[in-house]
Amino acid sequence: MRSALTISYVAVAWSLVAGAVSIAVGVRSSSTALIGTGTDVLADMLSSVVLVWRFRAELHGGRPGHDVERRAHLIASLALLAVAVGVAAGALAHLASGHGAHADLAGLLVAAVSVVVLPVLAVIKLRIAPTVPSPALRTDALITLVGAATALLSLVGLVLTRTLHWNTADPIAALGIALLAAVTGAWELRHRD
Repeated sequence: MRSALTISYVAVAWSLVAGAVSIAVGVRSSSTALIGTGTDVLADMLSSVVLVWRFRAELHGGRPGHDVERRAHLIASLALLAVAVGVAAGALAHLASGHGAHADLAGLLVAAVSVVVLPVLAVIKLRIAPTVPSPALRTDALITLVGAATALLSLVGLVLTRTLHWNTADPIAALGIALLAAVTGAWELRHRD
């Protein structure tokens, strides 16, 4: 239980910093994909906060029970669906207007760091989830993996924009992010306990 709580605290801290920086840099550079990555990471933080509450209660003798676990799983799944809708809307607006991102070094760096860090966090969560047991922690790990995939899509979109001056690469990458978030969120909603 302590390892589940620790990784949840780490995920909250990382998500708060990385999500806020991704969104700020994404807004500054007009990168819908980077904003999508940031919102996905913040959705991960939301589910991790619920898990911190659940694991702390259990460590201190409380019995949060199946209802809390289901609530954490539901929040994580719905957060992914909300990310999908918001990112898709932003990407479609950018595609319609013909505006692309300004692929600066900060955007590339933020996406690259997330590509490295997020899979590590996800693997740790996936290893701990069955030992607790916590389907919500497993879902949280899947959100983290979606975040890693979205960071990779952001990075590819920004690299294509910077190197090939392909203006639509970033919004197309953002649509990929939205699709990935929607599929994962819907799948998790269908497979809740």
